[in-house]
Amino acid sequence: MSLAELDFARVQAVSFDVGGTLLTPHPSVGAVYAEILLRHQVELAPSVIETRFRQAFSLLRAHPRAVINEATELAFWREMALRSVSPECPAALFPNFFAELWAEFAQARRWRPLPGAGELIGNLGGRTAAVFSNWDARLHRVLAELGWARHFRGVFVSSEIGAEKPDPRAFRAVEKALNLSPKNILHVGDSLEQDYLAAQAAGWQAVLVAPGPPAPLPSAAYVTRLDDLLPSLA
Repeated sequence: MSLAELDFARVQAVSFDVGGTLLTPHPSVGAVYAEILLRHQVELAPSVIETRFRQAFSLLRAHPRAVINEATELAFWREMALRSVSPECPAALFPNFFAELWAEFAQARRWRPLPGAGELIGNLGGRTAAVFSNWDARLHRVLAELGWARHFRGVFVSSEIGAEKPDPRAFRAVEKALNLSPKNILHVGDSLEQDYLAAQAAGWQAVLVAPGPPAPLPSAAYVTRLDDLLPSLA
């Protein structure tokens, strides 16, 4: 389905994924990790951390999790951090390192808006805007510090609704909160599986944010930057 084939006239609400869609870590995951390690006199190249981080993320998110809440998110990111900085980070230092890391990513200064994000969320043609992201409660602070919270009728965070994309239960929870039928919601995200295909499976309309058409699905409705949607939603 191309962008032109979407029924924008029916869209009453637009939900946005956050990581990789609206925001990206600043200056990068590896750079932030390395900076905090250096505070404790531990040197580790950001590129090494980035590689380990990507490998750990792919492994730990390979299978759906039965339980999603704040405790499981904290445990997930602790394991991610451990795999990204071990063995260079001493075991005795790791708890303090992780506590600082967790706090750093709760701050807006550690996140950079992606091209077109600010322009789009404030110009949806009178439609409801919402956030729908696999995240934890720290996201509320990030959005508030960015000055974006006022744009969103709802901020739906997986750790708070108890399910994460692509689980259909997560989509049903957002529908119920917005009091809208599936076809009246457009979801925008950067993951083919968790955002685009999962939204379609839930009966929603969907747009993928990607550099080009995804190889597994070349007919997907996509934009290369968020404000490319402005003409369709105006």
